[in-house]
Amino acid sequence: MNVLVIGGTRYMGKILVQSLLNDGHKVSVLSRGNEKPSWWDKINHIKADRNNVDELKDALQNYNFDWVFDFQAFRKEHVESFGNIMEGRVGKYLFVSTGSVYSKWDYGSTEDALLDFELNIPFRENQVNWDNLSYDYDPKELEYGARKRHCEKWIIENYNIPYTIVRIPAIMGEDDPTGRIWWWIQRIKDGKGIVVPENVNNPFRTLYSGDAAQAFYDSIKSEKTTNQIYHVASHEIFTPMSWIRLLSELIGSEINMYLVPNSITDKYLKDVNGDEYSPPLLRNYPYVHDLNKSDQDFGFTTTNPSIWVQKTINYYLNENKIENSNGYDNRENEIKVGLTWKNNLQKLTGEFQI
Repeated sequence: MNVLVIGGTRYMGKILVQSLLNDGHKVSVLSRGNEKPSWWDKINHIKADRNNVDELKDALQNYNFDWVFDFQAFRKEHVESFGNIMEGRVGKYLFVSTGSVYSKWDYGSTEDALLDFELNIPFRENQVNWDNLSYDYDPKELEYGARKRHCEKWIIENYNIPYTIVRIPAIMGEDDPTGRIWWWIQRIKDGKGIVVPENVNNPFRTLYSGDAAQAFYDSIKSEKTTNQIYHVASHEIFTPMSWIRLLSELIGSEINMYLVPNSITDKYLKDVNGDEYSPPLLRNYPYVHDLNKSDQDFGFTTTNPSIWVQKTINYYLNENKIENSNGYDNRENEIKVGLTWKNNLQKLTGEFQI
């Protein structure tokens, strides 16, 4: 197949490109050329900034593709311009979307959510639609999720290119530019304990980066996925305790979890920018995707967590280039709050002081 990957030079895209090359596909990567992975000399590089429509049109004018994987569409104009430029010249287009399309606000709130996560465990792809969705949004709203909704709406209502939309959760794995799993590894490795706000003690799914890349590959190959929307996420459902236990067992470090009221963490654990203390992956509502459609339509599979988490731990302990995870500069205060709350709770005293 003649394949285009938009934004394929990092993380999941980088893994996908290597898989496509391994299987003998002809791969082009559209990017600005700032990063050049190890497979760079084996692909065709199309240099363009997709924010510049004329530049994108010129760069793609002589191309036809069987498959397109789009990791870098973050607002309606991105999918609109690509669809207009490439109509009639693409066999199938895969849009990488997000579970954030269901949430109007950020991790910490269910206010005005588009889906009641507590009443829908698991939640399904067809429980929301964008028929009456405006392309406007509240400035206080989660911009990332809102703009991904706009992309989905435009694709569904306007694309004449066969498409597949895949919604992903927070992705974990080696070489994650966000450093989310490093937040957990660094704290478990130091053995001092982890503070978990009580209001985020809920079940969740995540997904390994390698499994995400494979899911994109498998879904675009299936005829059943044309003009369909899918969830991909870990088949395992985690809780904060089971997630911490898995990491601590694989790291070989015992760990305590301090379950502290969010009123306490909000007051005492805000960072220097005033942002709330927020362990990655954790939300104040259950976050459990239904995977039946993906399982049935393209045989979605995931790696055993013990395997991929161990690989990821090994990477971060041996090759990680991120010195400190988000908020680690405030680590001593985290532990002080956790221990103080534990001691106060044991003494059954009502006043919290640090």
